[in-house]
Amino acid sequence: MIEVTDKALKWLEKELEPESHQGVNLYVRYGGETQLKQGFSPAITVDTIPDDAETFEFNNLIVFINESDLWYFKDNKLTIDVDGEEIKFIPKND
Repeated sequence: MIEVTDKALKWLEKELEPESHQGVNLYVRYGGETQLKQGFSPAITVDTIPDDAETFEFNNLIVFINESDLWYFKDNKLTIDVDGEEIKFIPKND
């Protein structure tokens, strides 16, 4: 469902600096450029990891999706990358 490039992983660790009990929350927002489902796009923030979240670990960095946002990411593949200093969300097709 989620892939993070090595370049993006380094950027997330450096720029967001999540603490030991935190992770990178991948959530749904209204509007935006990359739309897996019409009218909505992915976004990120640092937050405490809830018990019911879907988690993905990349070299000790945890990316998580809250249960309430799983509808958006379900049945999709998304790569998180960096272009310069900007996070990019790239939908992947099989």
